[in-house]
Amino acid sequence: MRRRRQYLMAMAVTALVTAGVLAGCGNKEDSTTKTETQTEENAGSQKDGSVTSKSAGEDAADKAQTDGQQENKDSAKEDGQKADYQDQQTESQEKSQDQQADAENETDKNEIFGEFKTKTLDGKDVNQDIFAEADLTMVNIWGTFCGPCIREMPDLGELSREYADKGFRMVGIISDVSQPEDETALEIVDKTEADYTHLVIPDDANMQYRILRNAQVVPTTIFLDKNGNQVGETYPGAKSKKQWIAVIDKMLEKVQNE
Repeated sequence: MRRRRQYLMAMAVTALVTAGVLAGCGNKEDSTTKTETQTEENAGSQKDGSVTSKSAGEDAADKAQTDGQQENKDSAKEDGQKADYQDQQTESQEKSQDQQADAENETDKNEIFGEFKTKTLDGKDVNQDIFAEADLTMVNIWGTFCGPCIREMPDLGELSREYADKGFRMVGIISDVSQPEDETALEIVDKTEADYTHLVIPDDANMQYRILRNAQVVPTTIFLDKNGNQVGETYPGAKSKKQWIAVIDKMLEKVQNE
C-alpha cells in the first residue's frame, strides 16, 4: 500500500510538472509569436511610413517642377507679349513716320514753285498764273552752258507747236540767266527754234531755291497741272522727241481725266 501510494504521488507530481512545462512552452511560443507579429507590424508601419514619406516628397518635387514650368511658360508668354507690343509700337511709329514723310513730299510736290514773280526772256512780267493757261505745262529747266539741253531744244520746239491745241504748253526756265534780253540765251532760242516761253530766274532768293532745288542737273523736266501741282515724276536728263511724246500723252490723259 505504501509503495502504491508513493507511486501515485510521483505520478501526480510528474503530471503537474509536465503541465507546467507545457504551459510555459505555450506562453513562450505565444510571446515569441506576438513579438514577431509586432516586429512585422512595426516594419510594415515603417515601410508604409517610408513609402508615404517618399510619395509626399515626390509629390512636392513634382509640384515644384510643375510650378517652375508654369512660371517659365508665364514668363515666356509675358516676354512674348512685350515683344509683340514693342513690334506693334515700332511698326506704328514707322508707319507714322512714313505717312509724315509722304505728306511732306506731297506738300513739296504740290508747292513746287508756289507763288512767284519774274520776267520772260523777252522782258514780260509773269507769275504762277502762267500754269493756269493749259491743262498740262511741261517745264524744262536748262542752261546756256549745257550741250544736252541745247541739242534737245529743237525737238521741244516742235512738240510745243504740235501740242498747242491739245491743252498743252511748253515753258523753259533758264537756270543761269537772271535778267531779260540775255544775248546768249536769245541766240540759242533763235537757232534751235525753241520759240516757246522762257523764264529767267527771279532775284528773289527763296524763289531761286524753289526752282533750282528741283534741278540737280540740267536739263531737268517737270510736268505741272493748271494749279501748279506736279504731275508724275521729275525727269533728269535729255530725251528724244519720241520718248517725250510717250510721256506727254500719258500726262495729258491723266490730268484731263481727273
